[in-house]
Amino acid sequence: MASILSNNSQQSQMTSNDPIAGINNIINQIMGSVNPQQTFNQILSQSPEAQQAMNLINQYGNGNPQQAFMNYMTATGKQNIGQSILQKLGLS
Repeated sequence: MASILSNNSQQSQMTSNDPIAGINNIINQIMGSVNPQQTFNQILSQSPEAQQAMNLINQYGNGNPQQAFMNYMTATGKQNIGQSILQKLGLS
């Protein structure tokens, strides 16, 4: 995941240890760009991990990441863990 965030090795090291920070860095990179849609598409085109994540989001959540997460957790029998994670993130 860190490889899609930045060429900055310090930032990459930080995000490899903290997935939430990595996600926030990607969001900030996209939203802080002049053309967020183009930046998002560029990340998708350059990163197999981002492509895989987007495929899962489309498969399990019809494009909605939060719904995809919960549907995936339910499908794998981990609904309670998923709900707990969303609560800790303040998303439920």
